[in-house]
Order: sequence, then C-alpha cells, then structure tokens
Amino acid sequence: MLYRRMRRRKIHFSTYHNYKPLPRAHRIVIFLTIDILVAAAVLSVILVQLRPIMLKLATAKVSEAVLYNINSVIDEEISKGTFDYTKLVTLEKDQSGNITALTTNMALINLLQARLSKNVLASVQNESVTDLKIPIGNAIGGVLFSGRGPTFIVKILSVANVHTKFTNDFSSAGINQTRHKIMLQISVELDVYVPGTKAAPTTVQTEVEVCETVIVGKVPNMYADINSGGAS
Repeated sequence: MLYRRMRRRKIHFSTYHNYKPLPRAHRIVIFLTIDILVAAAVLSVILVQLRPIMLKLATAKVSEAVLYNINSVIDEEISKGTFDYTKLVTLEKDQSGNITALTTNMALINLLQARLSKNVLASVQNESVTDLKIPIGNAIGGVLFSGRGPTFIVKILSVANVHTKFTNDFSSAGINQTRHKIMLQISVELDVYVPGTKAAPTTVQTEVEVCETVIVGKVPNMYADINSGGAS
C-alpha cells in the first residue's frame, strides 16, 4: 500500500516537472489576438448603438449640402434676371385703369421649372455632395469628441425626383395696395446611405421668394394661378 502511494506521488511530480511553458513569442501572439477580438467586439457594439445617430447626422449633413446647392442654382438664375416679374405676370386693366386680371406666362413658367429641375439635379449629383466624410466623434457628441476619430463616408445613392413649383403670395402693403410675391418651392427626393445601414429615403425642400411687386388698386378675386399648369 505504501509503495502504491509513493508511486502515485512520483508520477504526479514527474508530470508537473515535464511541463514546458509556451515560448514568449507565442504568448504575445495569443494575447494580441485576444485583445484584437475584444476590441473588435466592443467596437461592433459601439457602432450598433451609434448607427441611428450616424444616419440622423448624415441626413442632416446631406440636407445642408443639397440646400446649399439648390440656393446656389437659384442665386445664379436671379443674377441673370431670370425671375423678372413683368415677364412672368401681366396685369390687365380696363379703360379706367382698374386691374381686371393677372395673367401668368405659363410657357415661361414651365420652361423655368424644367431648367431649374435639370440644374438642381446636376448640382446635387456633384461629387462634393454625393460623397461626404463625417468624423465619428460628431456622432458621439460633445465638444471633446467633435471633429475627432475616424471618418465615415455618407453617400447619396440616387436622386429619385426634383420637383419645382411656383406659388403666389398676396399681402396688404398699405391703403389700396397689395404686395404680390412669387415663391419658388423646390424639393429633392434622394436616398442617403451610411455603411452598415439601409438606404434611407430623404426629402430636402425649400421655398424662396424670387420676385415681388406692389400692385396699386384693387386686386381682382379671379386671376390666373401661376401654378395652374406647371410641371414638376
């Protein structure tokens, strides 16, 4: 019995004595692999939490860029004198000089709508708008993280439609005077994409006053609607 116990102890001691630790290089590789896997897992969780915020931020940035391009197109047309009130609207008067009707030049309105839609589409499809880079720190928020960290790319996958529409706005400008404004509404339907998320349909729209005049005299209740035959 005593012999068996001693034998067992000897075998146990021999097994422990023959154990060889892994080389230092192998241990470093294992530790680095574990660290990388843990960091990747943590980063994945963070990205999952940030994706809705990233998409919201991306949509805001894209909308800002698209609005800038829309306004640039409109400003260019205004500088050319495109929106001349006397070319868009004709005031018809009777023999006494009273205004009987406001007639809209629908041929010119339709031409402007088509040209504006084309120019806005071309401007939005410019590389500076369709490919934006946003620091991931902006999605985290706060002054400390703003503008920091790796950037994520925001893309406009496609522009579905560009709608343009002219509308009237009448308001009192004093005794027997009416201010007539012609407003231009533009809306752009597009798909915004952030890596790791589905494409998000977004509509960017704005309304700009393109011209106005003050009409002296009574404005008739019936007049030609500037948007009655407009195309988009």
